[in-house]
Amino acid sequence: MAITKMKFVATNTDAEHLDKMLLACVKSNLLHPEPAINIITEENGGKLISDENIYSEYITTLKTLGYNIGLNLKVKDDISKHYTKEEINEFILELEEQVSLAISKDSTYLTDDDKIALDKLNEYDFEKIHKCRYLSFGFGRLSHESFKKLTMHSKQPFIVNKLHENNQYYWVLYTTSVAFSRQINKIFDSLYLERISIPNIDVKKVVQKYSEKLNDVYTFCSINDELHQLHQYVLIMDEKHVVCGFVPEGKVDEFKKSFDGIPVDFRIKDVKDVSNLKPPTELKNNWFFKPFELFIDMYSLPGYNEIDPTVFVGITYCILFGIMFGDLGQGFILFLLGTFFEIKKKNRLMGVIARVGITSMIFGFLFGSVFGDEHILNPIHQSLFNVREKLFDVMASSNTMALLISAVAIGAVLILITMIINIFVKFKQHKLEEALFSQNGIAGFVFYGYVLCAIILNAMYSINITKPVYLAIFVGIPILLFFFKEPLGKLIEKENPKPHAGWGNFVLETIFEVLEIMLSFVTNSLSYLRVGGFVLSHAGMMLVVMTLVEMTGKSGPIVFILGNIFVMGLEGLIVGIQTLRLEYYEMFSRYYIGGGKKYKILTYED
Repeated sequence: MAITKMKFVATNTDAEHLDKMLLACVKSNLLHPEPAINIITEENGGKLISDENIYSEYITTLKTLGYNIGLNLKVKDDISKHYTKEEINEFILELEEQVSLAISKDSTYLTDDDKIALDKLNEYDFEKIHKCRYLSFGFGRLSHESFKKLTMHSKQPFIVNKLHENNQYYWVLYTTSVAFSRQINKIFDSLYLERISIPNIDVKKVVQKYSEKLNDVYTFCSINDELHQLHQYVLIMDEKHVVCGFVPEGKVDEFKKSFDGIPVDFRIKDVKDVSNLKPPTELKNNWFFKPFELFIDMYSLPGYNEIDPTVFVGITYCILFGIMFGDLGQGFILFLLGTFFEIKKKNRLMGVIARVGITSMIFGFLFGSVFGDEHILNPIHQSLFNVREKLFDVMASSNTMALLISAVAIGAVLILITMIINIFVKFKQHKLEEALFSQNGIAGFVFYGYVLCAIILNAMYSINITKPVYLAIFVGIPILLFFFKEPLGKLIEKENPKPHAGWGNFVLETIFEVLEIMLSFVTNSLSYLRVGGFVLSHAGMMLVVMTLVEMTGKSGPIVFILGNIFVMGLEGLIVGIQTLRLEYYEMFSRYYIGGGKKYKILTYED
């Protein structure tokens, strides 16, 4: 219904409290920040922060170390202490050393079966194995065939422990004395033992020892990395660190309270006082029209000084869709499905479907159609509207011309309404040339309104208002205003009205432009014929379905259900697209420019 009014806010503090100020800006959930580069000018002498962000490299290293020991690092709610760069470097070096001891050199190539065997081997304690002074150990996998050949070496001085097996290999640990290690190693090499190095330390012990501090350091680095990424919004001016942006007008006091306890100064300005910056746009609509913001986002958000077209789009989209898809039963299904998925999935498109379902039900009732049955509501119509059969029979040939004329009439009314909206917007933006002399301004409104009145009065009441004096005033003058729009606009702005390319080129180009304007009035009006066409199309498709139901006998109910589903899916999609086309190309083009930027609060992800 409106665009939220904004205030320009500049917060500043000293270098010592910069991080706290940035955290408060994020936690306020209110500030739309402006990049510092947009604020800096030669006049204010601002500078950017030029410190290097080393924390992103720390995060990558810590994540890799955590992955190597099977620890999924997570950012904690708080940290136990602040770490200096020296402390972080020392911790990483210590952890890298422990991880290298705990992980097998072959860890990159280990299979799941290898890891199972290593877990079994760990029952003997890796550290104790490596501390043995008089025993030598070997670990790896032997094929089934090689394992059988071990019996040939039964008199040799070694012991074999089988740790794991699958269909192809045995994983074994063999033990011998240091004195015989070379001899025994040759035997196992001859049996093609695929050796796996034994880790020096159990990974679980490393995790147990370092997990808490690792997560703590990771959290500290993540916070500082995020803060450094926010430095793009900080400028240094008069030895103060400043963050600028926009806050909703009604929440400035709430924004200030976010900085309680922090020595921060505020400068609040009206948006008009910072003309070099483009304020963000936040749409503000009630629950019914909120889903239609989807169409505005798809096209382009309105500029801060434009109007929010959401309500107008919501009303016209519902009415046009309801007319073209008028069926009480099918509209009710759309309403139920749309409402269910809007609540469950928070889906805006489903919200639109729920609302157009309501208008489909309304026009379906007026057309007397329920799931394609064109006669079930006749008794109700006869009692309510005192008619012979029903209020409006879409398929009656006598009503076809009235239906098409009504569609064009609806389009004409919408064109006039969009012109009024455009005039209001252009006056608000002080664009007098567009408001007064354009085809969508006062000149266009007078011209198009007169032509419509002349057609309606002559057709319905045989009143002729096409006398020369009327034509001169309501047709001739608007066409002249179209023609001389640019020079007249320059005169209003107190500029030289002479065209840049000369009067000759101006006249030649403008003749074609005026002819295009005349043609566009006709084509835009006739474009709404599709509204009547889709009313007939929908009724025709349901007539086919009902005919098939009668022809298929006992299978009729199944055909009835499938036919309705098919029509709802196909026709609903086509009507939805065509209605959106009318919104974008026939209405938006007359009064809406867009090009606004979305109100986006400051977050760490920025």
